[in-house]
Amino acid sequence: MSTGNPESRNRTRRLLRVLGAVMVPAVAIVALAVPASADQQCRSFSSGVVCLTINRLSDGQYAVDLGIDVHMSRQDAQAIIDAPGDPFTAKVVGADTFFDNDLFGVPMVGIGATDESGLSADFHRVVLPSSLNEDDSPGDRVDEVFGRIRFVDPRTNLGRTFDTPEIHALF
Repeated sequence: MSTGNPESRNRTRRLLRVLGAVMVPAVAIVALAVPASADQQCRSFSSGVVCLTINRLSDGQYAVDLGIDVHMSRQDAQAIIDAPGDPFTAKVVGADTFFDNDLFGVPMVGIGATDESGLSADFHRVVLPSSLNEDDSPGDRVDEVFGRIRFVDPRTNLGRTFDTPEIHALF
């Protein structure tokens, strides 16, 4: 209990009211600055492009979409599609300073061969926000996630891994 004089206590109360009036809008502005849905992040590489998109749905869940185009002839792409098994696997990974942690797999929902893009694949999954929340440390609550697509050519059994750029958000 304070034993200070009443004038000092009144000044303290006024100051706290002013700070409260200033802090509430500031907190609201910060909350509005974090997007409900992240923009698409893509990375080009010498033989194609890989993308990750995370969109918040109306029910609070997130639609996670990954896509890849690997430039090659339509005939080579079709030979890979016609071979047994899936040539691609995809997952979302949490980016951390000392290690990356796998968060969840994303199933392939489409694969195709075209003259324009060669071999293309799409991946989709709907997840709860907690599935994307990879950073709960008190000093760093912003989540950094990226997509990782692994491609194995069934004709040669040689593989490559493609990472998207990171998406930074509060999930």
